[in-house]
Amino acid sequence: MSDELNTSALFKPHFIAWRILGMLPPQKYRPLYWTYSVLLNIFVTIGYPLHLIFGLFTSSTMYEIIQNVAINFTCTVCAMKTIAIWWRFNKVDVMFKIIRRQDERFTTPEEISHLRKVVYPPVRRIIVLFSILCTFIGISGESSVLVTGLLGNWNLMYKAYFPFDVFASTRNYIFAHLYQFIGISYLILQNVVNDTFGASHLCLLRSQVQMLNMRVTKIGHDAKKTKAENNQELLECIKVHKDLLEYRRQLEEIISIYMFFQILVAAVNMCVVLVFIILFVKDIFTLAYYVSYLTSMILEVLPSCYYGTLLEDEFQDLAYALFSCNWPDQSLEFKQNLRIVAEQAKRRIYVTAWLFRINNNAFIIACKNAYTLFALVMNFK
Repeated sequence: MSDELNTSALFKPHFIAWRILGMLPPQKYRPLYWTYSVLLNIFVTIGYPLHLIFGLFTSSTMYEIIQNVAINFTCTVCAMKTIAIWWRFNKVDVMFKIIRRQDERFTTPEEISHLRKVVYPPVRRIIVLFSILCTFIGISGESSVLVTGLLGNWNLMYKAYFPFDVFASTRNYIFAHLYQFIGISYLILQNVVNDTFGASHLCLLRSQVQMLNMRVTKIGHDAKKTKAENNQELLECIKVHKDLLEYRRQLEEIISIYMFFQILVAAVNMCVVLVFIILFVKDIFTLAYYVSYLTSMILEVLPSCYYGTLLEDEFQDLAYALFSCNWPDQSLEFKQNLRIVAEQAKRRIYVTAWLFRINNNAFIIACKNAYTLFALVMNFK
């Protein structure tokens, strides 16, 4: 196994997806790629939510309205998340430069082994599990349409607006169905990238802060090192701390606004899906679709909130790590540097979603709001 770290490789699926989604142009054929990107985003990122929203206004039954509200919110917020990341894509480059600098700082076998065994697996699990879940949603949704159609009742995946009569001919229906299937496939890919982006980076950042705390705690305990060497090691840790604060700031600027709307919309979607399952679902394929859909609504918020909480705790633990090192036996310069960084470490560091902190309290708020709306709707059933 190579001793060189390449943490950026964990996010290779994101870069592949961004290339497919028209956000990452290659060196060759750039004009052709940008043409593809513009058409894709007009017809899918913008056009798909719009055709669902217009379709919502043509819904005539409570079944159609409730069925379409969740997917309308999801696709609209998905478009917002994609645009938010694309708009600040230069900040993604800054984040990965910091990640590469961090890789260069991990030199001991213990640090490298810890990173590979403890840090990498959670990031991989976030990406893989959410990818599997979203793929299952797409497959179960399409299966529900096909099974219902084979039983004699051909419908679209979602009630939506088209500038032609969808059921006037087989050709019209096939075109509309393919547009919805291909469009939702692209949106699912967007959702996987968007939702795993924030959670994965919060997880990685938390682990980087944890590694910093471990390194700080060991300063001064090696009898072979001089006071000057210990002071230099502290200064290096201060540089790492500044880099991680910058990493946090860049990440927050990318995900802040869309996570705010994600938390709000998750509450509405969880309520709507529960109501639809209880009142309308009758076949196993539709049930599988909406159960997996509900699970995805939870996972869009929970991992980010969970690792956001751990990140807050790790930043808070830095103050304890500073005073766990062997500072009493160090030089005056060391103690002055320690006092300065300790003053900074006292502040509570967190990532915000505009008005919310991204932590477990935000997830609890989303669940409480979902239950409140659910109880209200069921009372007026």
